[in-house]
Amino acid sequence: MRLSLPPVGVTVYLRRLGPGHLLYASCFILIGAISLSLHDFLLFQQPVPKGIPWRETLACISAALLLVAGIGLLVPKAAKAAALALTAFVALWIVALWLPQVAAHPLVEANWLGVGEDLTLVVGGWLIYCTLSGRGDATVRTARIVFGLALVPIGLSHFFYLQAAANFIPAWMPWRVPLTLLAGAGHLAAGLAIASGIVPRVAATTEAGMESLITVIVWVSAVAAKPGDHMSWVNLLISSAETAAAWVVAASYARRLDLTRSSLTDAVPEHFRVAGKM
Repeated sequence: MRLSLPPVGVTVYLRRLGPGHLLYASCFILIGAISLSLHDFLLFQQPVPKGIPWRETLACISAALLLVAGIGLLVPKAAKAAALALTAFVALWIVALWLPQVAAHPLVEANWLGVGEDLTLVVGGWLIYCTLSGRGDATVRTARIVFGLALVPIGLSHFFYLQAAANFIPAWMPWRVPLTLLAGAGHLAAGLAIASGIVPRVAATTEAGMESLITVIVWVSAVAAKPGDHMSWVNLLISSAETAAAWVVAASYARRLDLTRSSLTDAVPEHFRVAGKM
């Protein structure tokens, strides 16, 4: 299903953006800007080997692409192309950087964690593109399933690396280990519910809310503790980007309901609609 969207100005376009879309774009703009200023790859989700030739040049190209694509997401005429470019670029991280590691060390959960986190970003970018294009086809349903499956290794990482994950929680919070286990179980439950189609909208909204809490509690606290540490900012931004992707997924279910209502309204004869207003 496709809907034609009328052209709008930049101001109107920005007002129409969902919070997930706006946050997703803003995070990649800032990640690109920080990476470009430091001439380096900074993301765990982008594990470029240290010894490759032209690493600094490639880092600058990568950072510029993230920066430009993020800005493009906020410009009406460029947004669809920017969403596609960003989606394809993050997908390239999976194919070129993570899958070789998974093939070489399939029992290392951290490699699957990297694939899972990058997949959530890919799905977020693709669903933004689908929203901008008015698409409601099978690729949207497939993307949601992929997002659900991607949450499985993210959830498992909380159990495989329990103490390390618990240490990310600020020391002033009690029950850090139980909270880490609860977060891992939450990711798993939400992922399986989304992938299987069991209350997927509730699961996606719950996942987005949980990721929002984790981002605030863990990474905003880390920035507050070390405001001059660029890696704390990068971790906050990438966690925020993954949170944004979760909100984009949750919003895609609400959009499906809106399209269904619109289709039902269009199917009612005009004289019945008029009569119903009398």
